[in-house]
Amino acid sequence: MNGVHFVAGTPNAYIHKPGLLASAGEWMARYGKRALIVTGSKSWAAAGETLARSLTESGVTYELAFYRGECSYGEVARLQSLVDPQAELIVGVGAGKVIDTAKKLSNDIGKPLVTIPTLSATCAPVTNLSVMYTDEGVYVDFPVFYRNALLTLVDTDVLAKAPVRYLVAGIGDTIAKWYESVACSAGKPANLPTIGGVQAAKLCYDTLIRHSRTAIEDAKAGRSSEALQLVIDAVILFSGLVGGLGEDNCRSAAAHAVHNGLTALPDSHRAYHGEKVAYGILVQLMLENRPAAEIDELIGFYKDIGLPTKLADMGIGRRLSEEELDAVVKVALSPEGTMGNMPFEVTADMVLDAIRRVEERGQNL
Repeated sequence: MNGVHFVAGTPNAYIHKPGLLASAGEWMARYGKRALIVTGSKSWAAAGETLARSLTESGVTYELAFYRGECSYGEVARLQSLVDPQAELIVGVGAGKVIDTAKKLSNDIGKPLVTIPTLSATCAPVTNLSVMYTDEGVYVDFPVFYRNALLTLVDTDVLAKAPVRYLVAGIGDTIAKWYESVACSAGKPANLPTIGGVQAAKLCYDTLIRHSRTAIEDAKAGRSSEALQLVIDAVILFSGLVGGLGEDNCRSAAAHAVHNGLTALPDSHRAYHGEKVAYGILVQLMLENRPAAEIDELIGFYKDIGLPTKLADMGIGRRLSEEELDAVVKVALSPEGTMGNMPFEVTADMVLDAIRRVEERGQNL
C-alpha cells in the first residue's frame, strides 16, 4: 500500500443470523434493485431457491453468471463482458473463490458488492482483496482494493448444512491468523490498527480452541448452534478483521506463502485452502524454531478436528521430486506472496528443511 497504513476493517454492513437468507432481498433492496449474481452451481443449489424468492418479493431483479471454477484474471474478464450496464450491484454467492471473483469484478467495473457465503471456509466475504490464480489453479497474486463489500449476509442455517470438511478447513485458515499476525507485526509500528488486528487474531484463536469441537459436532447434525455461530464469526468476520485493521502489518506470512507454494502441485488442488494453510502453519512454526511441545500441542488439535499434519493427509502421499519441491518453494518465495512478511529472511533451503521436519514429525506422531 505504498507505505500508507490503509484500514478497511469490515464491510459497510455485516449481518449474521439463522434464516437470514429469507429476508436477504429486503436488505439488498436498500442499496439497489438490479443485480448480477456471480455464483457456482453447488452454491446456487444451496442458497438459490430461498434467495431468489426473497429477491422477487423485494422487487430486486437479477441475472445469474456461473463462474468456471477458478478466480483468475481471464475468468473476471469473461464475466465483465456479461454485466448489464444498468446493474446496480454485484453479488457473490458461494465459497471463497466465487466471492473473490465477484469482488475483483465489482472493483474492476466500479459497482458495489454484496457477499453471501454458503460455506464458512475463509474470510473472503469481508476482506478487501482477491486471491488470484491461473486458470489451472496455481497462485498468482492478491490485489488489494480501496473499498470493501457494501453488505455481507451470513445465514447460519445455510452454513450448518454445508459439508463439515469446509468448516474444518475454515478453522485451519483462521488459526493461522494468530501465528501470522505475530510474525508480521514484529518490528512494525505499534499503531492501534495493528494492535487491534493482532488482538482480533488472538480472539479468533481463543474462540476456535474453545468452541471448534462443539461447533463441528453441531454442524454434523445440521444444528445452527451458539458454538457454530461463534466459530462462523471467527472464521468470516474477525479473521478478515485482522488484515482489515493491520493490513500488511499482520495479514499473512509463511503459512499462506506455503499454501501458495503447494498450489504448484496438481495433487494439492483436491485439498481445500484452509487445509493447505493449516499445513503451512506447521512449516512456519518450524521456520521459527518454536518449541516441540508447542508444535505437538497444535498437531494434537489438528488431529482432534481433522486438519492435515502431513502432505499425505492432503492426498500427496508420494515422494516429491526435486523439480516439484523446487516449484513449491519458488511459488512460496514469490515476491507476489507473503513470505516477505516474516521478521527474518527465509531462503529456499530453510523452506525445504522446514517441510522435511514437518513431514518427519507428522509421521512420528
